[in-house]
Amino acid sequence: MSASCPEGHRSETPDYCSICGVAIPPPPVDTSADRCPNCGASLGADMRCIACAYLVGASDSVAPWLAENWEAVIRADRAFYEMLEPDGMDFPDRTSTRRVPLTGDHVRIGRRSRSKRVQPEIDLSDALEDTAVSHRHAVFMRQPQGTWALVDQESTNGTYLNDDEDPIPANQPLPLSDGDRIHVGAWTTITVERLDAPEAPHLELESRPSKDTRNIAHGRRAVEVDLLGPLRLRVRGEEVELTASKERAVLTLLALRIGTAMSAVDIEWGLWGEAEPKTANKTLQVYISNLRKKLPDNVIETSAQGYRLNGPRDSVDVFRFERRCGRGRALLTSGHPGAAVVWLDRALELWRGDPFLDLSDGPTGTTESVNVSERRATAQEDRFEGRLQLGQHHDIVAELGVAVDAEPLRQRRWGQLMLALYRSGRKVDALRSYQRLRDVLDDHGLEPSTELNALDNAIAMDRPDLQWTAPTPAGESVTSTVA
Repeated sequence: MSASCPEGHRSETPDYCSICGVAIPPPPVDTSADRCPNCGASLGADMRCIACAYLVGASDSVAPWLAENWEAVIRADRAFYEMLEPDGMDFPDRTSTRRVPLTGDHVRIGRRSRSKRVQPEIDLSDALEDTAVSHRHAVFMRQPQGTWALVDQESTNGTYLNDDEDPIPANQPLPLSDGDRIHVGAWTTITVERLDAPEAPHLELESRPSKDTRNIAHGRRAVEVDLLGPLRLRVRGEEVELTASKERAVLTLLALRIGTAMSAVDIEWGLWGEAEPKTANKTLQVYISNLRKKLPDNVIETSAQGYRLNGPRDSVDVFRFERRCGRGRALLTSGHPGAAVVWLDRALELWRGDPFLDLSDGPTGTTESVNVSERRATAQEDRFEGRLQLGQHHDIVAELGVAVDAEPLRQRRWGQLMLALYRSGRKVDALRSYQRLRDVLDDHGLEPSTELNALDNAIAMDRPDLQWTAPTPAGESVTSTVA
């Protein structure tokens, strides 16, 4: 069965868009009819589902989820609670664990509400009550290959996966693996498990109505250092001003090695290079002392190996950027362009200007700046790739034009521009772009890549496989380059 989601996609599932995860308003159904155990739609007179054609009771009839046999294990997680430290919410005195089989096309996570007509399959009310969970919090979506994806439904407090400190994007299917941990509310962890045994217990029904969702503030990092632009230091959420340029440079060097000791010699080289003054060591000690006055105790630690900035890597925006880029690229290569674009947008939005400005006088700043700028350019191209897979070729032509002008020797974005132009009905402009690239490269003694030569030939011959094809329900899509 296919349906149209509010975003215009053709969905293979009737309740939640199998491409973008947005909820689809249900059509009127005959409430007196029995329900299909596969998708929940009404059954016809022959006990065959009118939506998915599943035949109930047939000797060879096997529900699609039985061969895979997944379960969700729900429990109150003290470690998650202590990490959040939610104000005004006490960890429950008595806790229980529940196992819920993942069956059908989707399994909802939330809290029951009669007034809102919400009856989630994973109901975090009564024995598992967690009032920081939204009534409509998230949903598991079964994928055609038998696995599951997770979609946050714009929940109040967000949905977190494993050890990530960022919530997952709302309304974007995120593929799950055996053992993944989903954190919701103030203390609830849901672990997905793939089982060998076919038996699975049924979800108990609870009767007590749920309370209103409580907003909780997720725990702040003690110290945050932002380097992708002018240096910004925050201590427990409050911005702290550093007026001395060299002190900012020292903090930048330590932040780039957070969790690892950096020798005084290496710091001095990063500050002055070959122009190191005779008083470098004493001056460095003064800088360290001044920084310690503005930071919590033991954040800068002295050891036999040198100085170390203590804290999680995510305390530094450079490493948050790298992690988000990695997540985006993994989603892109696994066939989930919508979620990939969201994560790449989150990565790129961390940039506020030129990085490592306080290291511009030293040799370290140039190297670090070149490396992180290369990662930024790759993330931009991954984002273009995702948007091409989503069929947004019209929308990104102008952006790609700016991108190739900014860095004309990056051939990947030229290929993306050519493809976007061709799919927008501008074949002549696509071919002209290739000629422009040849002229640019010729000025540098270079030649277009084999892939771009193949793309140019494919455009000239109007090869049908260049046309955009919508992603499949699993998130897969045709590639937007030519081998």
